[in-house]
Amino acid sequence: MRYRITEYLTLLFMLLFVCTASIAQTSKTNLKGSINKPQREFFLLKSLGRSDTVKLSTDGKFDVLIEQQTANYFTIEYNRQSITLYLLPADVITLTSGGVNLLDANISGSSAAYCNFLIQRQNEDRAFLGAYPAYKLGSMSAEEYYAKRDSVLTVRMTTLEKASKEKDFITPFKTIEAKIYRYQMGLDLINYQKRVAEMGVTVMPKVITDYIQSVEVNDESMAYDAAYKSFTLTKASIEANAQYLIDTDKSAVHFYELAIKSLCSMLTYERNKSVLISELMPQILKDAGTADLSSFIQTLEQCSKDAKLIGSVKKYAAQFEHLYAGKPAPDAEFYDASGKTSKLSDYRGKAVYIDTWATWCGPCKREIPFLKTLEEEFHGKNITFISVSTDRDVEAWKNFITKESMGGMQLHQNENPQKSMNNLYVVNSIPRFILIDESGNIVSTDAPRPSSGDAIRGMINKVLND
Repeated sequence: MRYRITEYLTLLFMLLFVCTASIAQTSKTNLKGSINKPQREFFLLKSLGRSDTVKLSTDGKFDVLIEQQTANYFTIEYNRQSITLYLLPADVITLTSGGVNLLDANISGSSAAYCNFLIQRQNEDRAFLGAYPAYKLGSMSAEEYYAKRDSVLTVRMTTLEKASKEKDFITPFKTIEAKIYRYQMGLDLINYQKRVAEMGVTVMPKVITDYIQSVEVNDESMAYDAAYKSFTLTKASIEANAQYLIDTDKSAVHFYELAIKSLCSMLTYERNKSVLISELMPQILKDAGTADLSSFIQTLEQCSKDAKLIGSVKKYAAQFEHLYAGKPAPDAEFYDASGKTSKLSDYRGKAVYIDTWATWCGPCKREIPFLKTLEEEFHGKNITFISVSTDRDVEAWKNFITKESMGGMQLHQNENPQKSMNNLYVVNSIPRFILIDESGNIVSTDAPRPSSGDAIRGMINKVLND
């Protein structure tokens, strides 16, 4: 069989591509070892936004193959401890730990020099935080703190350069480590700034503000790094808070909208946006509760192109659409201390302010004096105040309201989940305050607390005057 030269070269290229692809597919890093006297049956292995569960044998041994074509950072999380590793491709790494402190682990393999360097860094980080905890920061002037933190950066850069020459570290590792040091210093300076601001110091030396502004956050190569994420999210949070303080909307959702906008003004890389917003989402959803996320989702869609992320937020929000403002209030049922039953619709014709609480809840009990004051101020107005207990121990509730001479309307939620406040209003944390208008429609399922002062008074007055 004969081939023209072009056909021959094409065939040769295809053969080389297949061989190369085959080699690449079989290039795996082997991480193995043991954790002495394991207290858990597994550990988490995290890298580049992915988290895998690695099972331990009964004697604590593990053996895992990692597909990677380039060196990467990995984090092992085990029993409330963590250790950061840098693993070279096609390497065999053995990690042996006594289990008490992962940072005391013995590591062998071509990646050992990198891993041991990172362990040294992690120990130094702990030492610095131990020497300068947050509560001590106010005792140092800004200039003193900056000088101390800058000297730490200089020492770490020198140590990195020396180790790189001795161990022949690859360039990507040296580059990223140097960036991490800058993010760590930026984060420490921001935290110092926040701490002293709480003590009334709002003006920072130019050297600190200049350093914070000089740290580049729009860096795709750092998207998954912990120091980068903490620095960037903290910076966005501070910017958002500055605007939040002067805005009239004091909802948690509005604050996070501002935070998302701040992130998007800083970033152009979609990967960074997705990683950082995803990092925020658990806290956002927790703080938002059952609030209307329509505006937040709109802001998110303007900022991010991550369809999976946006879809997950929409799916979450869909669970609570029936609790958005203007929707008919679910008709929860209650009973009083004598056993007499009632339901929310029985109070229609008046606005209703509901305090969902329990006798064991400290923050709930701290709201009681403010609630009594609120009731007195609106006495005779077209509004009913109802306290709905979620106590499992009904006798404890009865004894408490008798002992404390609780005023107002003291009720307990129906134990039937289909009729209870907890289920119908998705009450996952207390205290929760709910405001219903005279027509039985929802004003807010996460209304301001009695202690909020003008916030709750303004909301109630608006309902009564509309």
